[in-house]
Amino acid sequence: MDCHLELSPPPIEMKASRGAALSENGLCDRFADAKPGEAITYHTGMLARDRDKLATTLPPEQRNELELVAQRAWSMAEAGLCHLVQRRIDTERFAYVLIVRPRHTGMSVACSALADRRN
Repeated sequence: MDCHLELSPPPIEMKASRGAALSENGLCDRFADAKPGEAITYHTGMLARDRDKLATTLPPEQRNELELVAQRAWSMAEAGLCHLVQRRIDTERFAYVLIVRPRHTGMSVACSALADRRN
């Protein structure tokens, strides 16, 4: 008896994304307006390569902004405000997605703390 099972991760249930956030400000604005479970695509490509000064094909200004966006997304995840996931789109192309977590009392303090880290 030949049994073949295809194991794949369960689909991520996400509400509609509103496109890639092009700036750190754009990411913060979208996050502030987002409801729990909403997905925000903050980059499409290969994040590690696109952030690397030598490997990137992005202009320096765009690479620098991407660095800020990626750092902000990571800080938000570390603070428990969101989940970060990636979805393969094609060979060497991924959508990097921030999924908003439910907000609890004290979350506004966490958001303020994130803003203070940058100053």
